[in-house]
Amino acid sequence: MPSPADEVDSERISARSLWLAMGAYVALVVTLALRHEMWRDEVRAFSVATKAGSWSALLTDLQYEGHPILWYAVLRLGYSVSHSNLVLPVAGLAAGAIAAYLLLRHAPFPVWLRMLAVFGAFLGYELSVVSRNYGIGVVLMICACIAFPSRRKRPLLLGFTLALLANTSVHAALASLVLLFLWLIDLFDAEERAPLLRISGVAAVALAVAGVAAAYWTAVPSPDMVWAFSPDRFQPGSVLRTIFTDPGLAMSGANAANIAAANELPWRVVGIDSGVASRVIVDICLAWLAWSLRRHRGALAALILTILGFEILFRHVYSGSLRHEGLVAFLFIAICWITITRGRTPESPPERRRIAMGLLPMLLAQTAALPVMAQRYIKYDESGSRAYGDFIKAHPRYRDAIIAGEPDYMMESMPYYVGNKVFMPRQREFAYRVHFDRGQRRIADLSMGQLIDIVDSVVCASRKPVLLAIAYRELLWQRQAEIPGAYKGMMFRWTEDERDRLMRRAPKVAAFPHSTTDEIYRVFEFAPGASTHCAP
Repeated sequence: MPSPADEVDSERISARSLWLAMGAYVALVVTLALRHEMWRDEVRAFSVATKAGSWSALLTDLQYEGHPILWYAVLRLGYSVSHSNLVLPVAGLAAGAIAAYLLLRHAPFPVWLRMLAVFGAFLGYELSVVSRNYGIGVVLMICACIAFPSRRKRPLLLGFTLALLANTSVHAALASLVLLFLWLIDLFDAEERAPLLRISGVAAVALAVAGVAAAYWTAVPSPDMVWAFSPDRFQPGSVLRTIFTDPGLAMSGANAANIAAANELPWRVVGIDSGVASRVIVDICLAWLAWSLRRHRGALAALILTILGFEILFRHVYSGSLRHEGLVAFLFIAICWITITRGRTPESPPERRRIAMGLLPMLLAQTAALPVMAQRYIKYDESGSRAYGDFIKAHPRYRDAIIAGEPDYMMESMPYYVGNKVFMPRQREFAYRVHFDRGQRRIADLSMGQLIDIVDSVVCASRKPVLLAIAYRELLWQRQAEIPGAYKGMMFRWTEDERDRLMRRAPKVAAFPHSTTDEIYRVFEFAPGASTHCAP
């Protein structure tokens, strides 16, 4: 049977072109994955999934993670079969490959436009090489687009897909609601209304809503978490002003990350501020897309809802990084895809092409960004975690050493590379992850003197060396400092005496200072017998 894409797109991709493109894509992402160092957010999810004592314990643990269960379930099931850490990168690459195949095979766009979507910053790196939950969200979003034309005969398939999509991430839950909105537009069409109001249609919509509710229930953080949403900070007037006056700013996340990955382009080479350039490009992308959808009011409303919803999410819950923006970019692709295929009769070829061309500026920019990102990640380490792990393995005296860090969340990536026990100084416990509460379980404001005392106590109790990795570059040249952490309320400080005390107490044995992220390590050895604080 022909696929939905075959029915609406005269530019069918040949089998030869499909497999050549897939071969090139797999070669690209595997090459980048071999150079990729696992970052703490990737390994934290893997540790949570595999170290929970049971499935019910895993559900309980998710209240500290801010994510629904599906990605953790994939990792847990994969590890139970393979007992290998390689489950983590393989799962990410598999999600990217499946998404690329489905997009190339089924999307109702010109073949060259599909190629731009596949060989871009998002699917070529952020949603495949980076092993996070957002890649499987894109896979399920594409599956929802493929299932959408058959919603009249098989509504439960679409409802189930949207429910699964919602349980991949908070961002995907919002995307699921936008796609559900596009489905509910059928209520305003006399012919489409009847199938939707049948028992199977109502049950399918209820299933999708239940999926979103389940995602919220598992992902909503407890109120003491530092990233918990605070309604008193919500300013609807400011949100609406930003959206309608500068949507490029509204859709910009951390480090000016955006739906076109334009922040990754080398603007500084030509003396242009990357933040301003990125905002202008996103404004152009959104205006171009809105113009292409002007004859389709439902799709245009979905576009506005997407901008509104993610502006609120990025500003008040998550500060959107490139991986989050990639999911939003694919939501825009999904809106165009569904708009082309939703009717009982396909859109005319000119109208299909007009809708598809609405994606062109966004896809061109993110495709141009991929070579820039690829050369950077091939040339530079993304984290010092792998090099630090290799250092520990290369020195037999450190194989039983305890590892600790400041900030302690820098240690979350290490269990992927070494089996050493990890001590979290701010929590004063052995653990594989930190708890980002408002100070009930952690020392929020920590001094160098306190840190040295805590590490010394571990040395005394264990009679083993402790390798303390400190990530602050300022330690090299500032005799005293107060440095806020990446999370609200966190502070690390030292005086000149405390800094000198560290240098006397613990020699620096290694340094891994070069990284494109903040995961750098200067490693100090606290050896047994060198401390004067141990009880006899």
